[in-house]
Amino acid sequence: MNFRFPASILAWIALIVLGAGCNESRKSSDVPANKTKNESSAPSFPIRLTDCTEQSGISFVHHYDLGGERYIIETVGSGMSSFDFDSDGWVDVYFLNGSSIPSDPKDMSPNELYRNLGELRFQNVTSLAGCGAEEFGMGSVAADYNNDGFADLFVNNFGANKLYRNNGDGTFSEMAMEAGVVLTDRFGSGATFFDANRDGNLDLYVANYVKSPIESHVQRTTDGYPSYPGPSDFHGENDAFFLNSGDGAFQDHTAAAGMGNVALTSMGVIAADLDDDGDDDLLVVNDVDRNLLFQNDGNGTFIETGVLSGIAFNKEGRRNGNMGVDVGDYNGDGHLDVYTTTFSNENPVLYRNDGQSNFQDVTQETGAGKDLFPHANWGLAFLDLENDRDKDLFVANGHTDPQVGSWSFTTSWKVANTVFANFGNGKFSNITPLCGSGLAPVESSRGLVVEDFDNDGDQDLIVSNSLAKPTVVRNDSSQRGHWLQIQLIGWKNARDGVGARVSIRTTNGSQIDQVVSGRGYQSSFGNRLHFGLGTDTEVSEVVVRWSDGTMQKIHPTSVDTLLQIRQSDTP
Repeated sequence: MNFRFPASILAWIALIVLGAGCNESRKSSDVPANKTKNESSAPSFPIRLTDCTEQSGISFVHHYDLGGERYIIETVGSGMSSFDFDSDGWVDVYFLNGSSIPSDPKDMSPNELYRNLGELRFQNVTSLAGCGAEEFGMGSVAADYNNDGFADLFVNNFGANKLYRNNGDGTFSEMAMEAGVVLTDRFGSGATFFDANRDGNLDLYVANYVKSPIESHVQRTTDGYPSYPGPSDFHGENDAFFLNSGDGAFQDHTAAAGMGNVALTSMGVIAADLDDDGDDDLLVVNDVDRNLLFQNDGNGTFIETGVLSGIAFNKEGRRNGNMGVDVGDYNGDGHLDVYTTTFSNENPVLYRNDGQSNFQDVTQETGAGKDLFPHANWGLAFLDLENDRDKDLFVANGHTDPQVGSWSFTTSWKVANTVFANFGNGKFSNITPLCGSGLAPVESSRGLVVEDFDNDGDQDLIVSNSLAKPTVVRNDSSQRGHWLQIQLIGWKNARDGVGARVSIRTTNGSQIDQVVSGRGYQSSFGNRLHFGLGTDTEVSEVVVRWSDGTMQKIHPTSVDTLLQIRQSDTP
């Protein structure tokens, strides 16, 4: 594969070589204490990511039993979640694990919860917290489903699902059976909490992958080598939609909501206001099948419009092997665009949103999939790595089969992850080789989470890897802009602000974002909204549109701070 740097990247390299002042490394006082002298003094590209896995204290290793049967379950796990479970102001992280197939009590590996101690150091508190599920974990999503002020956790498994209610004292109680969301006979994937009917309670959509993956298992070979079956070897499974009754229980509302007549191979799901009408729609991306867009009528009833909206297929009209999905306004037009990751020999897809339920595949003209065609892509995120106001993209890569190198010369089981930089012109550049040691680990990656884990004003990442330790990536980008983080606290609406849209206005223009719960590849992150501000030193106005449609304005506000906004009685 030939890599050619775009002209904008060559210009940056020239600045680095010439020692131009606009690309000087950070002053010594700005360098984190655990950086080496050589790292702090070396000239760097504006986006600089550092591998901090070894010093993070995270010892989790993803596991499943390589027993030789090659069940499809093994290929697609697992996602992860980031959330502040103990409300101490530091975002924690939860990892999902696999197990033996069929389950063997002697070979079970628990999920693990790590408490954030600061400076990207973490402590395993799984046993104390009581949330170490021992199923084959697939997707997880964190949200305050009972509106008590503490973030809860739903885990979607091959096997019984788990709903961990946060007790507010550092422990969880498992409530899936009592809440009615256990679904013991499904093969789970992604999930999302959102307030579908705008009653202030978070409802739950649970995506499922294929039917009976053990009973319907088939043996496959590729060029004479044993390989895994694919989703087309199975029947798709029905997803489930649950309305939150407000008393800790959920009621199955799948058919009544207009979601019960399809059974596809669901993977990533996300709920966001994609048509700008004030209520959350639901996007479900499917593996080797069309994507589904459920448009909300505002009362929790949906109409499926994937084909009509242009988001069901790519620009060639083809079904993709879709994996993950995220939303973000990459071009600054005030509408949430959509990015989906896909399987090898396909490009991931960037769908531009015109704000009126129309989406256009703009991957080729924006460069948002450059060099990824050979590889399988999983976790993803829109993020602003250098706080320059423009949404970049991070993509986690890796194949499903550890033996893929036996028959493929274009990809491998372990593939480096990818950074696409957005330099403000609506186009993306693959700058992976320039980003530092954070992109050096080569694993078969799956889920990822993006947060300001060290509370220093930029977005860091943690990536889950199949059959390996995760990768912890600290953001050390030089020439950073100013920033504003926003945490919402509702009382008439969801307590943790899920579903609320925030717009900010500064000298150089406006930005929008939305609090969503469940995104990427079977993962959950980003409850604390992050806005890069570039050179702007004041935010003249912040507007919150809560999930019930009420508006709240705050102005002006300072920058380089975390702003907590509590829902008011009056707009």
